[in-house]
Amino acid sequence: MPADPLPDVPHDKEAWRRAGLARRAALDPTELLQRRRGWLRHGLEAVLAAGNGVVSLYLSRGDEPGTLDLAAELERRGVDVLAPMLTDGQGHGVHEITWGHYRHDDLRDGLWGIPEPCGPALPASALASADLVICSALWVDRDGFRVGVGGGWYDRALPHRRPGAPVWAMVDSCEIVDAVPHDPWDIGVDAALTPAGLVRLGPATRPE
Repeated sequence: MPADPLPDVPHDKEAWRRAGLARRAALDPTELLQRRRGWLRHGLEAVLAAGNGVVSLYLSRGDEPGTLDLAAELERRGVDVLAPMLTDGQGHGVHEITWGHYRHDDLRDGLWGIPEPCGPALPASALASADLVICSALWVDRDGFRVGVGGGWYDRALPHRRPGAPVWAMVDSCEIVDAVPHDPWDIGVDAALTPAGLVRLGPATRPE
């Protein structure tokens, strides 16, 4: 397990965000490509092995853990993919949690250049149809707490999932650390999907 990168500021989420974004920005394009291949391979294996028919999956941009190839391959295999929608299609942001059915040939650039389905828009409650939620994160810890980019989008979205539906965060292997700062309202994840495979998280996974 990697040492925590910010041992002197354990409760400062913004410092963790800055460190995470800087680390990703410094990755070589060849490294990014290798990681994306790993996420595609192991993500596809894990989703299909679990028999998930509907998967909620964020659509990546830039140096984020790549999900676009995974989304396209899941679609090709007959898995229904729900993706976040951040705009109304006219360039205006929406404040409500909104989903759309992913189609590889029917996407547009949403807020901050994030790909999103073209529609129709589905309400927050649509997440209850998902057998699995794969969310974004910059860091996760062994107890399942995550640090995202800020804004709390997934913290508002996850309460709408079906009870018992697992949540995975997509991170690099070195982005799993011993502990990250978290607040009482933060919702934990059950596993980390890394380029090397799925890593189970939560208190029960820690050695006694």
